[in-house]
Amino acid sequence: MLRSNPQQPPQDYKVVIAYDFGTTYSGAAYAFTHSTPTEVFDVLNWPQKGGYYFPKVPTLSVYPRHNQQKDTQSPERSTLTEWGHGAKKAMLKPHADKRNILLSRFKLHLDESLNNTPIENGLTPVQVVADYLSALHQHTLNELKIGFANSYHPDTFRYCLTVPAVWSDKAKSLMRQAAIKAGLILPSDPPDRLVLISEPEAAALYCEETMADQVQLKDNDRIMICDAGGGTVDLIVFTVNIVGNIQSSTRKKRQLKEVTKGMGESCGSVFLDKKFHELLKTKLGPHVIEKMNLREMNGLMEYFTETIKPDFNGVDDFYLELPRSVKVEELPENVREEDEDGYLDEAILKLSSQELKEQVFDPVVNKVLSLIERQYQQIPDGRLDFLFLVGGFGSSKYLYERIKNIFQGTKVNHIVCPAERAALAVVRGAVYHGVYPQVVVSRISRRSYGINLGMDYDANIDPPSKRAVRPDGRVICEDRFALFVKKENELPVDYCIERQGYVYYGTKTVDDIGLYATENDSIPRYCDEPGVYRTATILVPIPTVPGMNMNDHLYYTIR
Repeated sequence: MLRSNPQQPPQDYKVVIAYDFGTTYSGAAYAFTHSTPTEVFDVLNWPQKGGYYFPKVPTLSVYPRHNQQKDTQSPERSTLTEWGHGAKKAMLKPHADKRNILLSRFKLHLDESLNNTPIENGLTPVQVVADYLSALHQHTLNELKIGFANSYHPDTFRYCLTVPAVWSDKAKSLMRQAAIKAGLILPSDPPDRLVLISEPEAAALYCEETMADQVQLKDNDRIMICDAGGGTVDLIVFTVNIVGNIQSSTRKKRQLKEVTKGMGESCGSVFLDKKFHELLKTKLGPHVIEKMNLREMNGLMEYFTETIKPDFNGVDDFYLELPRSVKVEELPENVREEDEDGYLDEAILKLSSQELKEQVFDPVVNKVLSLIERQYQQIPDGRLDFLFLVGGFGSSKYLYERIKNIFQGTKVNHIVCPAERAALAVVRGAVYHGVYPQVVVSRISRRSYGINLGMDYDANIDPPSKRAVRPDGRVICEDRFALFVKKENELPVDYCIERQGYVYYGTKTVDDIGLYATENDSIPRYCDEPGVYRTATILVPIPTVPGMNMNDHLYYTIR
C-alpha cells in the first residue's frame, strides 16, 4: 500500500510565512500560529527601495553576462548580483546593459504552455526562480529576526507559496523544486511544511477573513474573486457556509466550497505597459525611440506605472515630460500639429484620456471583462452576491468603474475592492491558509486524472498494437486510462481515492504506474491519446513474499 509521508501536525508550526511570487512584483507576510486573533505582518521594508511607496518588491534579477564571468565555460554558475529594487538601480548605471543581464517576468517560464524563449546565459527557469526566492527568503528571515520570531527555531516555520490557478501540475511541481532549491525547506521535510495555494483561492481567504463582517457575508452567499495581477487575471467562485457560531473566541467558522472551475488568462497589468510602450512609439516615432537611452525610456515607463496606471479614471488627461534627447522638430508632423496649447515647447507631451482609453487601457480591460463574463456563465443558477476585486491591477480605478458599470445590479449585487490592501490580498490570504488550512473544504477539479492499467481486450475497439497476453493467459489491452477523477467534479479537500492492482509475482521487482491527466472534456480510453500527458510516476516496490509462486497474483492498493 502506498502511503504519504507522515505530516507534522499544524500546531507544531509556530510561524507561517507566505510568499506571493508574482510576475512583476512579489510580496511576503507572516503570522504566529498561537496568536488569537491572527495578526498578519506584511514585509514592507525592502532593500534599496526608493521614495515611491508600493508594499511589494519588483520581481527583477540581475546576472553578469557571459563575458563578465570568471568561468565562461560554466554559464549555469551565473550568480545573482542584484534583485528587486537593487536590480532596477543597477541597470541605471552607465553601460549596465553591456555588463549585466536584467531578467524580468521569469515566473512565466515555469508555464510550459507559453512557449517561452530560452533564458539568457543558459540559466534554467527553476534556477532563476530559486535564486530570486532565496534572496526574498533571506531578506524576510532577517525582517522576522527583528521581531518576536527570533524566539522560534526555523524548523518550526511553515511556508505557503502562491501559484496561478491555471498552472499545470508540472508548473506547480517546478515551483516546489525551485522553493526547495532556494532553501525554504529540505527535500526530507514533511510535504505539508511547504504548501502551494492558488492565487485567487488565497485572495478568497483574505476576503473571507478580513471583510466578511464588514460586508455582512451570510451563510450560502456566493462570492467571485477576481485577482488581477501583473501577468495574469484569475477568477474563482465560492459558496460561503457558516458551520458554527464560534471557532475561537473571536472568529466565526466559515467554510468555502468551489462552485466553478476557476479560470484565468494572461491579461494583467504588464500588458498595459506593453500597450503604453506602443503608444509612445506611435506618438514619438520609431526614429526618436531608437535614439533614447535605457535610462530615459525607463523614466517614461516609470511615470506610466507609478502615476498614470494607478490614477487613470477614463476622464483626466496626463502630461508626460520628455527626455532631453527628444527634439520637438523630430517628432511626427501630426503630433506637432495636434499640440494647439504649445505643451511641446515646454518639452511636455499631452496624453488625452481618450487615446489612453482606446490604445492602452480598453484592449486589456475588455479582456478582463470578457473573462469575468465567462466565469459568471459557469455559475449554475446565475446567482452571485459579491465580486471582490483584488491584486495590484485590481486597485485600478478605471478597471473598477468598468466592472461596476457592466456587472453591478445586473449579475452581481455588490462589487468590493479593498483598495488599501488590494495588492497584499493574495499574500495575506496565503498566511491565513497556513494558519487555518481547513477553510476551503472542496474544490472543482480542473482536469481529469487516471492511471495506466491493463484491462480486458476488446477486439471491436482496441487496436492489435495494444493487445498483450498475460502469464495466466488473460488477454489485455495495454495503456488503458483508468479514471480517478473527472474534470469539473467536486472533490472534498484531502479526499482519498483508492484503486487495487496486481502484478504477476516474480516477473518484476518494481511496478511502474503512470499518473496521467487531461484537460479534454471527454474521458480518454488510452493514455497516449492527444491531450493526455503523464504528470507523475508511482513506483511500487515488489516485496519478497514467502510461499508465493511464480506468476501468482500479488495485490496492492494505490491511494
